[in-house]
Amino acid sequence: MINLLSSESKKCIQCGTCTSACVVSRVTRRFNPRLIMYNIKKNASIGGDDVWLCLRCHMCEARCPNSVKIPEIIGELREHILEEHGEKRAVELYIDLAETIFNEGVTVLPVSNEVKEFKAESGLDIPLLPENFKAELKELMRSIGFEDRLKKVMSIGAGRS
Repeated sequence: MINLLSSESKKCIQCGTCTSACVVSRVTRRFNPRLIMYNIKKNASIGGDDVWLCLRCHMCEARCPNSVKIPEIIGELREHILEEHGEKRAVELYIDLAETIFNEGVTVLPVSNEVKEFKAESGLDIPLLPENFKAELKELMRSIGFEDRLKKVMSIGAGRS
């Protein structure tokens, strides 16, 4: 990991093209590829949760004048977080994802209050899924035992510290 981070971070000229190309950074200020690269160069702390926001679409790499492999760096950072925090972090991430799927019927919710406010002000505050569809999906998930498995995993996750 250190070799990849070191070699790739040296190629970064901090131009910000990666951030301007990033669809996630357009939605939330929490995710900023340029800042992640800056922190790697300075051996500074990188917010653990922020690296999970990356979609790994490779737009940053495609637009980067030096072809810095930011998606691979993000992958390395994720692996490092899981190594450091082990199963607890993996279980937490699984629980968050599974709860969102079970309750909302989708895998991703808007992460920014700015986006929510913009949607409301623009008349775009349309539910991601109609309530009747969410209810049907929830019933289907219950019928296949998803809710019971989710509760079991949640109890395992709660038991770890």
